[in-house]
Amino acid sequence: MKRVVPLLFTASLMLSTVTAASTASAYDVQRLLLGTSSAGGTYYNLGAGWSNIINKSGKNIDVTCEVTPGPTTNMQLIEKGDMDLGMVTAWLAGEATTGTGWAKEHGPYKSFQSLFPTHSSYLYIYTLKGNGIDTIYDFAGKHVSVSTVGSTSDVAGRAVLDVLGIKPSKLSRLPSGAQVNSLKDGTIDAVFGVTGSPAPWLLDLETTHEVKLIQLSDGDIAKLSKAYPFWSIDQIPANTYKHQTKPYKAVSFWNFVVVKKDAREDVVYDLVKTTYEHYKDMLAVSKSAAGFNLENVPKMTVPLHPGALKYYKEVGLKIPANLIAK
Repeated sequence: MKRVVPLLFTASLMLSTVTAASTASAYDVQRLLLGTSSAGGTYYNLGAGWSNIINKSGKNIDVTCEVTPGPTTNMQLIEKGDMDLGMVTAWLAGEATTGTGWAKEHGPYKSFQSLFPTHSSYLYIYTLKGNGIDTIYDFAGKHVSVSTVGSTSDVAGRAVLDVLGIKPSKLSRLPSGAQVNSLKDGTIDAVFGVTGSPAPWLLDLETTHEVKLIQLSDGDIAKLSKAYPFWSIDQIPANTYKHQTKPYKAVSFWNFVVVKKDAREDVVYDLVKTTYEHYKDMLAVSKSAAGFNLENVPKMTVPLHPGALKYYKEVGLKIPANLIAK
């Protein structure tokens, strides 16, 4: 008996230690809200697909995908504590954290950090053949639509018009689907729209109408790049769309997901790890999900959350200095 008691005590102590460790590493179901954009856009489609994968992963995480006006609103909601996660552009997030551009009045924003890159999106400037519009300067005196307030399309479209000194007769802020329908029925003349490639609403529009993409000149692009240093320029290959016979040079924006700064490190680690473990599943959701690739992590413009940083270090990724929180 004298020998059994110490053994029983030791076994009991070991069991208690294991139980305590398991309890410490586990967490109750984490219910998180993800801000995306208007329904039907790339943000919403990717966000819905990603949240579904996370919810089925077996982790105690439940992500609800929310329709919002877009990146600036997503960041504002996180700042106010009304949102946990948000999809943003590198441009608008960069301005948010530096208190410049759109965030000059109320920034800098300090309540969120980055998780992972998603995709590159493009600023489409387009009309229909027969509308008498050949260049961006023909938008003067016309009824033009950007997208909903707070969306990348809204902010970028108005920025282009402002930098180039173009004044439409009317500027509407319509969601993607309404823009397409309004072009079809002739109530608007031209559109600014930001999404991935190919753009689902352009594919829909060209099934019944001949779409004309409006190309910015090199001089116009130089002016815009000087005014907005967080913008990039890229090309959409020829024949991506039915009537597009030449490459389309467009303003582009890298996109990524941010999370509230005070989110649990272990929860964020699981979010990022699960995302990359299910990379092929994301590709099945959308071709745009190819941008989730680890090589695109440096294209983000906001420091990483510690949970995300832990994962990237584990897989041996070299982290740029600007993505390490100070």
